[in-house]
Amino acid sequence: MSDKDDHLGQARHNTQFYNSFDRQAYSDWAATALFYAGLHYIDAFLATHRINPGSHDVRDRYVTQLHELRPISGHYFALKNSSRTARYSPLARFQAQHLTDLEQLHLEQIKSALRPHLSS
Repeated sequence: MSDKDDHLGQARHNTQFYNSFDRQAYSDWAATALFYAGLHYIDAFLATHRINPGSHDVRDRYVTQLHELRPISGHYFALKNSSRTARYSPLARFQAQHLTDLEQLHLEQIKSALRPHLSS
């Protein structure tokens, strides 16, 4: 089972990847990288409670049921839905403003809400 620091490292890694390429040319990958960054922040929090969700469905249940995660569930699902669209719709491309919202609104809200629970 991965621990909190493993998940935080992966979240940072995914964010670095997001910042490493032409996000307009590869907006589908940009949305996916942001989703997986958010997912790992969620998993870092869950790891502090010795929870390893193991699947998206299980994680989704925790996001909607745990009182610490419920306030950010809309942000998490916004990232997840954009990533799913990017992965399964061959013509999916996102405007720059959509990616900005995913990064600066949704991902930032997840990070901000979880920061007090993840600081060592």
